[in-house]
Amino acid sequence: MAHQEQLTRRGWQVVRLSSETLAVEVVPELGATICSIRRLGDDLEILHQTPWGLPRYGGTGLSGTAEVIRQDLNPGGWQSIFPNGGDTVVVDGADQGQDGEARVALFEPDQDQQQTDLDQTDEGTLRLHARMRRSPIEMTKIIKMDGDQVSVTETVRNVGADEHEVMWGSQLQFGAPLIAPEAEVDCAAGLVHPDATILYDVDYDDVTVWPRTPGASGMINLRTIPKPGSENRMAYLTEFTAGVATITNSTLDCRVELTWDQISLPHLWYQLEAGDTEDHPWFGTGYYLALTPNSSWPAHGLHDARRIASSTLTLASGEERSTTVSLKICTVN
Repeated sequence: MAHQEQLTRRGWQVVRLSSETLAVEVVPELGATICSIRRLGDDLEILHQTPWGLPRYGGTGLSGTAEVIRQDLNPGGWQSIFPNGGDTVVVDGADQGQDGEARVALFEPDQDQQQTDLDQTDEGTLRLHARMRRSPIEMTKIIKMDGDQVSVTETVRNVGADEHEVMWGSQLQFGAPLIAPEAEVDCAAGLVHPDATILYDVDYDDVTVWPRTPGASGMINLRTIPKPGSENRMAYLTEFTAGVATITNSTLDCRVELTWDQISLPHLWYQLEAGDTEDHPWFGTGYYLALTPNSSWPAHGLHDARRIASSTLTLASGEERSTTVSLKICTVN
């Protein structure tokens, strides 16, 4: 049976959901970020934790570009990417920020959650609601724990008078020790597009069959994880036969199974920070794999997603849509 409790982390109110096998920590006031998923049997942390962790609540910060500020506020973990993805863009007179506003939006309990709190019958489910400030969007998040599985259902509604163009994704950052040379990644993708802003001698149309894609020194295999200090990787996976991806680390007796609605999120961003970033923010020490089921690609803002892949999502006035992303923590044997 799931259990729910309230904690405080660096001044933030944190909700801890726990089952017999997992403990999950959610920060509602910071985009309802899931900052930790821990396997209780051996205390294995599944998600990547940034070295600086949660910023102190109400603390002062330095000025900077959208990319730098995004990292200042990045605790790692599982975050919403909405209504923009990747590079910041200006839409309808407002800067949308790196990876969009939802990852830092203030989420509060919705009416259903308040009723649940009164009934005390559904401690494995957290229902939260936010109104974006830089776009006419309301988002509801339902975070549910069921044994060894965590699911996030997001519902967005355009409350503006006109249609609104968005990118929509769910980014999970997986860190060491799960991410290691012993780990293997697999998925149901058909095709792989390289990122043409990272590899300047390739084009987005240089498509290969999963798991191969061009690297700086030749073709690389996205199934394998290189050792720390290796070449970073960025690619966009498409043509899925099913919305599923796995990471298996037999040494840890752990397999994570990521599933999602491939109709609303037909693409997957694959980003491996392998220690090749020598400057800010990792200074040669970053090591994690981010998998992001997404409505759109590439990860360079709304305008490029429209121009390069015609993959943005348009919400009509009053339109409401929902999607669910789930993560199951399994043993290998």
